Amino acid sequence: MEKRFYTEMESASRDVLRAYQDQKLREQVAHAYRNSPFYRRKMDEAKVKPEAIRTLDDLPRLPFTTKEELKESQAQHPLWGDFLAVPMEDVLRIHMTSGTTGRPVLILDTPEDWHGFYHSYARSLWAFGVRKSDLVMTAFSYGPWIGFWSGFYAAQDVGATVLPSGGMSTDQRIDMLLNYPITVLGCTPSYALYLAEQARKRGIDLAKEAKVRITWHTGEPGASIPATQKLIEKAYGAKVYDLPGLTEIAAWGFGCEAQNGNIHVHEDYVYPEILDVETGKPVQPGQQGELVFTSLYRKAMPLLRYRTKDIVKLAETPCECGRSLVAIQGGVIGRLDDMKKVRGVIVYPSRIEEIVREVAGVDEFKVVLRRVQGLDDILVQLDPSPGLAGEQLAGLQEKVSQDLRLGLGIRCTVEVVQSGSLPRWDHKARRVRDEREEVPF
Repeated sequence: MEKRFYTEMESASRDVLRAYQDQKLREQVAHAYRNSPFYRRKMDEAKVKPEAIRTLDDLPRLPFTTKEELKESQAQHPLWGDFLAVPMEDVLRIHMTSGTTGRPVLILDTPEDWHGFYHSYARSLWAFGVRKSDLVMTAFSYGPWIGFWSGFYAAQDVGATVLPSGGMSTDQRIDMLLNYPITVLGCTPSYALYLAEQARKRGIDLAKEAKVRITWHTGEPGASIPATQKLIEKAYGAKVYDLPGLTEIAAWGFGCEAQNGNIHVHEDYVYPEILDVETGKPVQPGQQGELVFTSLYRKAMPLLRYRTKDIVKLAETPCECGRSLVAIQGGVIGRLDDMKKVRGVIVYPSRIEEIVREVAGVDEFKVVLRRVQGLDDILVQLDPSPGLAGEQLAGLQEKVSQDLRLGLGIRCTVEVVQSGSLPRWDHKARRVRDEREEVPF
């Protein structure tokens, strides 16, 4: 009989999970203080000794850690920074953050750290339905970024057959999907749409001609946006799952077979706090806040109360899948980095994507925040599907304009550009550009 959950901890009682978390927290805080000059300094400045942190209730006594601090540490103490907490000879792997917000951070892992990263990732794949009988294509960029490697190792951990395609072109990947019995595809949501679009240009319908039954997506929040999820489902005829993660922390969450919008958190690997942005207090179920993580397993670079800048909403009810792990509803809603204030209204790019993707006939889009005659303006450029012309393009423009006005509460400028003229993405998409010299956030 096939096991329902990949690990027993997924359905453990909250008391069992809490006892495990408390133990791991004590070990991690003591390790960080003893071996990381970075954390010894931070804790001494906060006048907190490791023995004072006994349970999760004591966690708020610890100071936050930010990505900016990690960058500064590595700039001042090259190459690895003074938050490295093990000897270099104990390090197995080096990865780096994507660098989409500036200088990338180098993240080091011991063999045990790396096993924790991909083994928890494998738990996610199992929840999606990936099994030993599957042939998995990992279509992430090959390089120092953790997305390709963690997906590859996780699929191996499940026991599936893995066909890596990190160094291949899009056309080569399409040919593989046609000629090999690939049943599972992993990539960013933007690339999944681009891959399907390029196939259509060759007269190929991947939903009919490929054998993909499951796709999973990480690197950006698109797979938790219902409209984007539906587009991928239609393009591949497959079930679509979100797998959010951070190079610095873990592949921390996963959708499940219930496909109800819940993203479960690997609480035995990373402890989540969801804190009100204004007050810093924990939010209640149904409320939004910033996601703050404390690593419970990584020893090379242990991060305590790491501010992700991701905005999420705590789920209000237990998930029907039966997992006891805490869940957030709807994935990552937006980022504090991405939050924009336009004419007094808070706008998240993910909300724009949700609205635009609902409209048929848009293959790609771009958002430019600018000032026109001294006033803030959002310009949304639409890259239409091939073959649309005349009244169809005018109708597309009007439809998106109306939907954005209703969905955002402000008027946007919408223009249709030549089909195929906007960039496509095989990694994290960069669809938003802020041209304003002075911005509120």
